[in-house]
Amino acid sequence: MNYYLFEDDKHKVNTVYKSAELDEIVVYWNEGCEIEEIAEKMKRKPIEALLLALDRAEIGEIKPREKGIFGY
Repeated sequence: MNYYLFEDDKHKVNTVYKSAELDEIVVYWNEGCEIEEIAEKMKRKPIEALLLALDRAEIGEIKPREKGIFGY
């Protein structure tokens, strides 16, 4: 049996993002916002902001920060 991340209904994670959100996270990331703050600004769950940040990092849209992925 395979397990797919966030397939359990308990998670209720939305992994669909509008193109504007792709730009927003880059701005917030570069401003040094914490993941929780990014999620709040984007009206998303922290896990959704974290997943988007990981996605953007993997394709080189955002760079590692001195304070790490969580911003602190």
